[in-house]
Amino acid sequence: MNMSTSRWMRSPSRTLFMVQLFALLLYPFIDENRVGQVLSTALSVGVLSAAVWMVHRSPRPGWIAGVLAMVGVGAWTAHSATGSLALAAIGAGGYAAAYFYAAASLITYMMSDERATRDELWAAGATFMLFAEAYAWLFMLCQQLQHEAFLAPGDVKQALTWVELMFLSVTNFSATGLSDIMPLSPHARTIAIVEQWNGVMYMALIVSRLAGMLGRKPEASSERSS
Repeated sequence: MNMSTSRWMRSPSRTLFMVQLFALLLYPFIDENRVGQVLSTALSVGVLSAAVWMVHRSPRPGWIAGVLAMVGVGAWTAHSATGSLALAAIGAGGYAAAYFYAAASLITYMMSDERATRDELWAAGATFMLFAEAYAWLFMLCQQLQHEAFLAPGDVKQALTWVELMFLSVTNFSATGLSDIMPLSPHARTIAIVEQWNGVMYMALIVSRLAGMLGRKPEASSERSS
């Protein structure tokens, strides 16, 4: 038991990625009712808690992620109970800011040395998901403020679900093109443009550099051999 726990502690990025994957696989089974909203919020809190825990292990200050997470969770939970539009906007913005900060922290962690460790490879996948979740919350913020910001298949007028927003965000960030959900308002389209640019730059600069460091030997060991 202790060996298993220490193994996960030694690879925090893998832990974060597994929590993200577990939550993503559960979201489609959650109904859009009061109980489903509670479960969805609990999953979001779990993912965000794992992200904050990971930030504390990076070179960046962890308390900033904690404050942003508390603002997001507190305001969104209050919105779920009261239906306040202002609280929804604050909650979605807090969630997005916390995920963006966590993603930046993981990038700092991955770029802090000249070698690619196994945990940093897990961090590349976790950072991808953090960015996707951050932009999904920005889409949620846009939807809360502009109810006709998106066009779903069949011209459905009801608000998009979290799974639909995540689907739009992942297809956008991975640069595979827009999904069948179209951003209509200028603000929604601007967020989509920025996300596409962010995704291309992440793959071109961060992931490619990490791949280039694979197999690179430490300078100290190479000096000894020479």
